[in-house]
Amino acid sequence: MGGGIAGLTAATALARHGVSCDVVELYDKPAGAGITLMGRAIDGLHEIGVLDRCVAEGVARSPQEVWSYYDGAGQPLPSAPMPPGPPTDLPRGLFIYRPAFASILRDAAEGAGARVRAGVGIGAVRESEAGVTATLTDGSQRSYDLLVGADGVRSATRALVFGDEVNPAYSGTTMFRWLIEDVPEVGPGGFYQESGILVVLFRLLDGRMYMATGRHYLEKPRIAHNEARQIVGEILSAFSAPLPVALRQRLTDDAAIMINDYDWLLAPDPWNRGRTLLIGDAAHATTAHLAYGGGMAIEDGVVLGQEVAAGGSIDEVLARFMKRRFERVRLVVETSVEIGTMLQRGDPVAEQNAHRVRALRALSAPY
Repeated sequence: MGGGIAGLTAATALARHGVSCDVVELYDKPAGAGITLMGRAIDGLHEIGVLDRCVAEGVARSPQEVWSYYDGAGQPLPSAPMPPGPPTDLPRGLFIYRPAFASILRDAAEGAGARVRAGVGIGAVRESEAGVTATLTDGSQRSYDLLVGADGVRSATRALVFGDEVNPAYSGTTMFRWLIEDVPEVGPGGFYQESGILVVLFRLLDGRMYMATGRHYLEKPRIAHNEARQIVGEILSAFSAPLPVALRQRLTDDAAIMINDYDWLLAPDPWNRGRTLLIGDAAHATTAHLAYGGGMAIEDGVVLGQEVAAGGSIDEVLARFMKRRFERVRLVVETSVEIGTMLQRGDPVAEQNAHRVRALRALSAPY
């Protein structure tokens, strides 16, 4: 259940191994702005056969380029070098428009033989000795050997099978994202940080500029779109570097600012209840401070496909899956949340990146 990164990757991986798969997705229009994919996530894209198209529609960015920091005036800030990537000939990293990435993954799933239905969600789950039956929001029922809940941080599948055992926690940061047309080449993309304020700027393949910034709150706020534009303007006004200045000049009353509260969660091991398994954000949502949430979703889907193909009972498959996934995912969630806390405290960039380097070095190992 769920037609996002984890669900479509899992469907593609499983279908390529000859497993019959259905994907249902409540929302038919992919949302978001940009996403960074690095390290072993690139291996996963290669394994499910979509890497070439992602490279064609994305912008190559190595971890060192991604984690380049500048002060408010645009001067480089010293930082620890990023660790070398996996010893492969594959790209080190990509930055890609999220809806384009979603389209690539859906095409791959359908091309592999998975059936994708949009506008339908999950309403109930019933398990028996023979399998698990899902009742969908249109009233139809289907029975499966394994039900995979890949339906995001507010997962309906998780609520049905885990109840209140696992709930998202607010990280204390609310993010504002914006895609801007016609921004001149007046400075490098990267992380601009001044007095605890961070603005992330990357350019998409079509030339648009992607901006992400945030503000810290004790409790989750309610922010209207006109207020979000005002907040972004205040944040950009703290920077004198040419690129943030160019963005502020383009902040008009009709600028479409996307608002996203950074919530996180880590479901306990195991992520299944019987034959219903959670993956992706349904099991381990995180903040973007390590830029590896999407990578973990890709890895989940690929590993699930590998373990199903390796054979054995459902219990054996899921036990092997969890053995490969839990500690790796916990590293990403805990490191991401901690770096976010360091940013809120105003810790130096060098200390934030040192923490980041330790995690990225561990994540370069095969999944």
